[in-house]
Amino acid sequence: MQDNKDNLENNGVKLLDIKRKIGAEKILPAIVYSRDIEKLQSFLSQDSPQHQALLYSAEQCTQLLLHKKRLKWFMDALESTDFRLRIAIFVRDQPDYINSMYVQKAKKFLHSVDITSYVWYCLRQQRYWFNYNYMFSGMIDNPGLDVDFLPYGRQFGDPFERLMALPGWLQGFQGEWLPSVVCDLNDQPGIKGVHLALNVSRQLESLGVDLSTLRNRARYIRKYLSPLGWGSDRYFGLKNDQIELIRDFYQLSNKRFSKKVWPGFSWRSVFSDQKKQHYNVLDEESLSIAERDEITLLARKVIDDLKEANPDAFPSNISF
Repeated sequence: MQDNKDNLENNGVKLLDIKRKIGAEKILPAIVYSRDIEKLQSFLSQDSPQHQALLYSAEQCTQLLLHKKRLKWFMDALESTDFRLRIAIFVRDQPDYINSMYVQKAKKFLHSVDITSYVWYCLRQQRYWFNYNYMFSGMIDNPGLDVDFLPYGRQFGDPFERLMALPGWLQGFQGEWLPSVVCDLNDQPGIKGVHLALNVSRQLESLGVDLSTLRNRARYIRKYLSPLGWGSDRYFGLKNDQIELIRDFYQLSNKRFSKKVWPGFSWRSVFSDQKKQHYNVLDEESLSIAERDEITLLARKVIDDLKEANPDAFPSNISF
């Protein structure tokens, strides 16, 4: 999307800057949370005169707009500023999504559990996070909201091009979109990277570090792994019986969801061409002594970096 910023602007679409923040929060979610219409008007008026549409892409907006009253405020506020809200949301098959969440949270040191424990936690304590029929009911049932749900997966093609191909999103564009030339910052750290992140998390917990106060936590694993190319050996920690367990758990809600948003298509038919992901985790016994030493050294470097950047999160009497 960022690589096609000029293409978008040439067709009357302004790509809004998602790096702008209010405090630690991205600017648009922060504005909606605070319901500050003056800040919203100021944010939009900087770009609106010469553009037909404004485009803002941030996952942080999803949970934000699931709240019906907050969504209504945002829609009314946009209407008062002569804008109309249109939403596009990519949804993934739940096993794929849970595996991805496990990895993303691991590399941010948000947990140190094995994936089996994480699956049970999701199904028991966070089951609604992956229940699309429940999550998006407020959007689906809102007659004044234009919302599209797109299945997500590599088999479906480039998400950006699919977004732009939606009817009415970008009329009249005849050129070709530029392919991305930068690596995906949310890409996987790979099986060794997941192992490293879990190793760091367990050490931080044993040291008594206040994990909730760590800042910019996503960059530490990426800093050391990007040059190593570990991300190419992608982690997938779900065995076939776990995949079927998750699919069975969400079967009824997925049926209801697909009936509403993809009439005539079942959930499984939509995802029928999804490439099967093979179980791929790190076998510690297969590591050489050199590889073990490398991971140990990297874990120490990550913890040193975290302590330097977040001294208040570490106990004052700690030594390691």
